[in-house]
Amino acid sequence: MITPIRILMAAGFVLATTLFTSLAHAQDPRWQPLRENTEIEEGLLLIMVGTFIVENCDVIDVRRMRSTPYMIGLARRAMGLGFSRAEVEEFIDDPAEVARVEARAEAYLAQNGASSAAPVSLCRLGRDEIARGTPIGRMLREG
Repeated sequence: MITPIRILMAAGFVLATTLFTSLAHAQDPRWQPLRENTEIEEGLLLIMVGTFIVENCDVIDVRRMRSTPYMIGLARRAMGLGFSRAEVEEFIDDPAEVARVEARAEAYLAQNGASSAAPVSLCRLGRDEIARGTPIGRMLREG
């Protein structure tokens, strides 16, 4: 079923995929403080893995009431480091950054026996994350 959250997740996935399209792009040194911030880095990984799961598994959806405030919190954290809203959006849209986070998400999937090319494995991973109550699982729901 296509829901507004699936549309939002698809848009986020497109942005993230665009960001991570090529690791060959030089990383902009302006973003180094964001890359070095553990909260932001882990948050981007969580969002990317969750996006892979939601976009490829019809029985798992995102928990909007948890995920939206979480994403806003990450943006505020970045702004707290001195970046403007426009700069945060530019960071999110940077192809080198998208490629970097996507590569980390693919590695996470592989470490957990899943692949973005195998929807069944993503459904299994999503269910496992939900059952274990991981940060990723807390952003997802089955059904």
